[in-house]
Amino acid sequence: MTARTTPRAAALVAAARLLRAAAADARHVPRPSCGRVCGRTARPFATDSVRGALVSRRPALPAGSALLAHPLMRARTGGYSIEDFALVVDEVSLGDGLPTAKIVRPESEDAVLDMYVELGLLDHDPYWAALWPSSVALARGVAERARGEGGDLRGKNVCDMGAGLGLAGIAAALCGARSVTFYDREPLALQCCLLSAEANGLRVAFEDGRVGGGDPRGETRGEEDDDALSNATEKETEMTKNRRDVDVDDDAYVTASTFDWNAIPSDQRTFDLVLACDVLYESHAVAPVASLVGTLTEKKNGVWLVADPPLRAPKNRARFLELVDAGGFESTSATRRTKVTHAGSTDVVLLLELRAKA
Repeated sequence: MTARTTPRAAALVAAARLLRAAAADARHVPRPSCGRVCGRTARPFATDSVRGALVSRRPALPAGSALLAHPLMRARTGGYSIEDFALVVDEVSLGDGLPTAKIVRPESEDAVLDMYVELGLLDHDPYWAALWPSSVALARGVAERARGEGGDLRGKNVCDMGAGLGLAGIAAALCGARSVTFYDREPLALQCCLLSAEANGLRVAFEDGRVGGGDPRGETRGEEDDDALSNATEKETEMTKNRRDVDVDDDAYVTASTFDWNAIPSDQRTFDLVLACDVLYESHAVAPVASLVGTLTEKKNGVWLVADPPLRAPKNRARFLELVDAGGFESTSATRRTKVTHAGSTDVVLLLELRAKA
């Protein structure tokens, strides 16, 4: 925070950081490493004296980005977008013979925390900005599933629910999914998901069904706007040509949408595979998440994969499984503990597979 930070806000920031550090120590979770900075030189924060915020000196979207026309990239959280943060790119191996997933994220989750405190959004969780062990474990679980018997993702529609940085969904897209939809309540997180999709050469669709290049705003544009959109289309075409040598449908795409699991629309679409990690921290989230298992899943052969640290909230997980069982789904023999090593740390994560009862 800058000099405009109030004593109360500063105290809240300090308390939140102490709580996070204590929780991380209890779980033996290391602070995520910074990775490399967006393929460019590091972008230090600059202070905007008008807004009192930490902003990056370079835009998140480079000239010619295929995302220039995407409405979600113009969404704001209290006036902030992902362009107000220095960004880094983590590279996560999905396994032998598979591509490496590139994940774009804020360099510091502390900056996200400071933003929430400044805006008075004290019920928001800034730690979507960190790459946690559960997300790595789930991504690799998706990759293993795609290579295993019966796990082919070709032709499948996948949802990354409570996506955060979207690593699991990116993994599904890279492993051949027909479509991947990112759901999260935080537009900043979804902006990172779309930036990561672009970094991995994936095609991004608008909510109206168009894929890249178009202008969904219906606004009057000047010549500079037309040139930018033209460059974006050319950039997307070039990225498509240079995609990794993986077995992915040429028409495959990803999309992203803000999502409130307490306000599900009546026409909610369903998916062949739903991915979720670290969604059972809070006891008040257990019932809403459990209700989504039936709501988001295709009735025939639909599957949920859930990653959860085994020791963090076992009572919440047990209650979740009780509710899921009562709703007609059950955990399968594929449920297992797995060790995940990333950025020099090894952690144990529980991977749950849920299917409709026969």
